[in-house]
Amino acid sequence: MLVTRDAAGVLAVGPRQASRTVFNHSPPPVLLGGLVALFLSGAVFMQVALYFQLYQTDRRRIKTLVLLVWLLDLLHSSMVCTANWENLIVHYGDFDALDSIAWSIALTIALTAMTTFIVHCFFIQRIHSLSRGNWYIVAPLITLALLRVGAASVTTSEMIKIGDYPRFVAEFSWVFTLGLAVSSFLDILITVIMCYYIRRGRTAFVRMSRIIDVLTLYTVENGMITCVATSLSLFFWLFMRSNFAFLGMHLAINKLYANSFLASLNARKSLANKSQGSGHVVEAYALPVMFPGSQNSRENQQRGLSAASNPKAVEITIDVERTVQRDLDDDRPITDVDIEMSEDSSEKGSADVTEVKVH
Repeated sequence: MLVTRDAAGVLAVGPRQASRTVFNHSPPPVLLGGLVALFLSGAVFMQVALYFQLYQTDRRRIKTLVLLVWLLDLLHSSMVCTANWENLIVHYGDFDALDSIAWSIALTIALTAMTTFIVHCFFIQRIHSLSRGNWYIVAPLITLALLRVGAASVTTSEMIKIGDYPRFVAEFSWVFTLGLAVSSFLDILITVIMCYYIRRGRTAFVRMSRIIDVLTLYTVENGMITCVATSLSLFFWLFMRSNFAFLGMHLAINKLYANSFLASLNARKSLANKSQGSGHVVEAYALPVMFPGSQNSRENQQRGLSAASNPKAVEITIDVERTVQRDLDDDRPITDVDIEMSEDSSEKGSADVTEVKVH
């Protein structure tokens, strides 16, 4: 491509050469998507630290999954930084590089697929437990998860092999479309099925019903956030692919899946405390990304302020006496059984004295 300089020494490109590329865009979509991805990566780190602080006795298999997701997140973040470095620094002013596919961008797609597969399998395993081993439901979900990974693997390999966006769009755009569509559809299926089985556990107890409602809310939030992000990336890919907005959104998908997985793990202790009746209001659930003690510290401060306003200790003694009166028929003679029942009732009534002290 012919690049010239004007009188001021600024790089310029002719209109004929600029119109040759189908990806005549500026780098900000990838830059903004990378910044959002790095911000969400910090949330992933916070979730991992919170997990190992709260669940030190968890099974080794769960801890391994957490470390694996965190490792994939770190690798993904490094690829995002590498891609922006190459686009904005190394190839600054090089219009020929607009059509080339950086190897780091291709690897982000594979890393996102691996994280997505782990998270999908984790939630599918929960569905397997909730459905009591119903393989008619679990088997199709596993098939869709494998199809998602397969499509992403083909996308990554062809991007690295071709190295050119126009050729990739002309020959293998359907593969990338298939991967995003399957991921969105699988998110919806997992969310709906989990909500169905969770709602089946509703009981007549108000506290347990509220716990079920909160579980349903967590499930919908975790599933819908990733589904919306993947659907937006698919929309941008189908209708706005020339400005790379799809890639900026795709960079954040990996982080959203990791946060969804870790948030579902970190919410267990909070829900368990509420289900056992810890004495707090049921609706006041702490978010799973919060560090432990933050909510309790605020409650303790409020209690301390209320206690400071009433410095005097008040002791109240309440005596409750229960009098049992039994009416006997006048026409029926009094028997020994009536006398014994009257004595037993009087003894129970005299013994039923309660002393309550409030400090």
